[in-house]
Amino acid sequence: MAPPDALHVKPRKRRVGKVGGDSVGSPPTVFPSMRAEEASDLAGLLHALADPTRLQMVSLLAEYPGEVCVCDITRSFDLDQSTISHHLRLLREAGVIECVRHGVWAYYFLQAGALEPVKQLLKRWERLATAR
Repeated sequence: MAPPDALHVKPRKRRVGKVGGDSVGSPPTVFPSMRAEEASDLAGLLHALADPTRLQMVSLLAEYPGEVCVCDITRSFDLDQSTISHHLRLLREAGVIECVRHGVWAYYFLQAGALEPVKQLLKRWERLATAR
């Protein structure tokens, strides 16, 4: 077997003196306004929402106040029951939704205030963008 052709990699030029550059001896001029812990928490929440099916599920639960039976959620999507359960589990683990059991059925509902951190983040970014 012949060895694979060598990859031709173009070396990156270093950007000195630009934001993110590495000019010697000068202190950083920009700092993130978001703490690492806050960023990590928000990233987990956004990751749970960053799927079209899960967004549709959250939308469905937001549009129907109260508890929605898992059987109705399953009928609303053209997916296997196991896939629906997987998406619901991820949303539950992220704290976006919650469920209660009545007999053999699970009923899901949107957790009050669960999306508030995302709402506040978007408001902050919008405020910063319009202040320029």
